[in-house]
Amino acid sequence: MILFQRITFKVKILLIGIAMVQTAFALQIEAPEEIAGAVLMYSKEAGAENRNMILKVSTIKSENCDAFFIKLISPNNGKTVKEVENCITELPNADLQNGIFKVFGHPVKTESQGSGGIKTALIGTAFIATGLLLYYSKPPEPVYKISEVSK
Repeated sequence: MILFQRITFKVKILLIGIAMVQTAFALQIEAPEEIAGAVLMYSKEAGAENRNMILKVSTIKSENCDAFFIKLISPNNGKTVKEVENCITELPNADLQNGIFKVFGHPVKTESQGSGGIKTALIGTAFIATGLLLYYSKPPEPVYKISEVSK
């Protein structure tokens, strides 16, 4: 407080102006109440909370699928900068997050891009090969031996 009192009037106005500009350029979110919190969280995760943009999110129902319709709008001229439509699958939160990341230009890894099935198959094949090598390198001995006397 004492430091602020010692600063000249012009510098005070400049500091207050910078603080107002920082708060004025914030991302505005227009979304249904059910998903507004998730939209805010995912946009912060994408690093877009300080952008001077309007993010409009809505859910639409079409013949193909239910989807999230996401628009990024410039507040200066009202034109749409980018829009994305993401179908809702079994994981709606992941679909919403991927849509928001697409709008802000972040790379999104989808299931078709992943190689989880190939990795699993390779690991399984390695386990089978290791088991066969161990089995045939030294065959297992029986737990007990039947003696000739008992026959």
